[in-house]
Amino acid sequence: MSSLRGLGNWKRPEPYLALLLVSTVLAIGDSLRQPKDQILARAYVQAVLEYQRYGRPISAKFIRCRYRPTCSQYSLEAVERFGIGRGLALTLRRVVSCRGNVAFGTPDPVPAS
Repeated sequence: MSSLRGLGNWKRPEPYLALLLVSTVLAIGDSLRQPKDQILARAYVQAVLEYQRYGRPISAKFIRCRYRPTCSQYSLEAVERFGIGRGLALTLRRVVSCRGNVAFGTPDPVPAS
């Protein structure tokens, strides 16, 4: 017996695509608000804080950040200052720039504007 048998219309892709479209429209709309008012930004900040509290002690045994502030702290500051869209773009640029030739402790603050 299929586990999808009792799901009715959820076997078809249309409800999933409609849900994806609505979620995308809501996310875009949310990103147009002021950074302090963005629901996605607040949720992202909470997720990063949870990582810093629980994940960082575990990952610190394997990963050492080359930049100051650390990438997670940089990401928090960028998202709080610029909002979820630009903040994540800055964070991605920062993570991609991390190479073996970057000295440990290299200062790289969040841009002012």
